[in-house]
Amino acid sequence: MSEEGDRRPRFRRYVGSENSLYSVETSSASSESDIDDNPESDGSGEFDKSLPATHRYLGKLDNVGGYTILDEGQVIPGMLAIHTNTLVFPGFTLPLVLRDFETDQLLEDIKKGYMFVLISTGKVKTKLYEYGVIMEVYETSARRGVINLKAKGRQRCEILPDTMTRNPWARMQKLTVKILGEPNIKSPISNSQLQTLRARRTNFGSDYKSLMRNYKYRRYHLSQYPYASWVYDHNELSYLVELITDNLAKFYVKEHLPQDPTSLSYWFVQNYQLTHEERLDILKCPSVLERLRLELRYLNMKRSLICGRCSIEIANQSDVFAMSREGVQSNYCNPGGQVYETITVSEAQNYTTVGEPSKQFTWFPGYAWTIIQCKCCTGHLGWLFTSNNHHPERFFGLAHSCLDIKKIKLMNDSDSNAVEGDESKQMQVS
Repeated sequence: MSEEGDRRPRFRRYVGSENSLYSVETSSASSESDIDDNPESDGSGEFDKSLPATHRYLGKLDNVGGYTILDEGQVIPGMLAIHTNTLVFPGFTLPLVLRDFETDQLLEDIKKGYMFVLISTGKVKTKLYEYGVIMEVYETSARRGVINLKAKGRQRCEILPDTMTRNPWARMQKLTVKILGEPNIKSPISNSQLQTLRARRTNFGSDYKSLMRNYKYRRYHLSQYPYASWVYDHNELSYLVELITDNLAKFYVKEHLPQDPTSLSYWFVQNYQLTHEERLDILKCPSVLERLRLELRYLNMKRSLICGRCSIEIANQSDVFAMSREGVQSNYCNPGGQVYETITVSEAQNYTTVGEPSKQFTWFPGYAWTIIQCKCCTGHLGWLFTSNNHHPERFFGLAHSCLDIKKIKLMNDSDSNAVEGDESKQMQVS
């Protein structure tokens, strides 16, 4: 195809003045089919898990750069809000395809700062949830009335109630938001130790190993307070991180889990199999300490993936595995602009395939997708991905919006006491 026959605008931000300047340039674009047909590495062996996170199916995108952190408490009136059927937390990527009537409004708002707020419905589906996530566009392209973009979650925000729309299903709207910060959480006993002793053997630490190193002296120190030592342990970020990563090691490789408390709290909610209501509760938590404590409680519940329409079991939690470096649950967009939060599993049951395999607009380069639906109610479930050149040769991508999360077992008091006893043993120092 000639360069003159297919041209698209490319946006560039010039930084250095209070009002950012923009220019529009033109460059040739590759077709979606060309992107899908490009060979992958050596064409065989293990699949490169960094590829899905690039979202190559969107075509060539131009970098519009930047990493913006807004001030805590800042109120932004009239900010563009986009509603999707998915939740994206800070640090994770949202791909979008926006068409026709949506593009003019979006182009103008992107030029004002490359930021928008991602919103969703609340626990009551007829109302907009009062919290959202500020997204920053970092790659985009526009051609033939279509905008393809990738945005990264930056910060949580609160939607001020006087601006909340009566129609929670509106794709785009203007809202006034208030930026929420991440309070600095310190050890509950950080200011209770003499400075001379703290230099020799501190009673707290930034990580679990340093906490355990002097735990015997920590217990001596805590004996002067009215509560048991485990009460203070459960308010140490490093202790909660260790408990959560140990529990997640049943399903994920522990070395691949974030060790930073804030990153782990967002990684958990983006990758663990949670209900919509549970994820909203985590989004609402005002601090990383409260998020981790709530997530530790959710870890005590066994779960399975069931059909959202007829509730027949589709996959077990043990079948979940990662096909992307971002984790087991990532967001992908189809050509029509529909965003799917997709859970990758090695095995599924109670499904039937529909149609023939296709590599067009595939989210996993080198794999062909086939639609799967529930064999009971024929409801859409997701896709079967197959390849003759990569390992694994097949896996399933289940659409989170088409599933329900079934909590198989809630730990009873005796089980909880047993776990608490095991946790206490971990903190014993001979």
